[in-house]
Amino acid sequence: MPHLYNRNAFQGLAAASDVLLRLYCALVALELGLKDHFSGTGWRNGHRIGDWVAELGEPALGVQLESRLSTLQCTGRDGNAAPVAINSYPDIRYVRHETDFPGASTSGQIGDALQVVSDIINALRGRGVAL
Repeated sequence: MPHLYNRNAFQGLAAASDVLLRLYCALVALELGLKDHFSGTGWRNGHRIGDWVAELGEPALGVQLESRLSTLQCTGRDGNAAPVAINSYPDIRYVRHETDFPGASTSGQIGDALQVVSDIINALRGRGVAL
């Protein structure tokens, strides 16, 4: 069950200057692409990007993404600062940016995570995964 419309929408939405929106959109598009890739074996629940990237032969990139996302602080369910978990990446919607929370996540850190997502997409496309 392809989600091409959704993937295209998220891939083209974010303005170049908005790195947080670009990261979120890239992660959504990546997740949908991975779910579509695995659709022949049944629907994959959750946001387990790290697991799926590893399953497709790129575990080091999954670890890099986990590392980059965990440097980002978001507002957790209890209202306190918490790191973004790779298998719960939608939490970046609640990122604590340094402009609002001094000493919190920086645009550079968000950009570093976005770069790893780009690296994952390129590596998986090289493996024949349609993303």
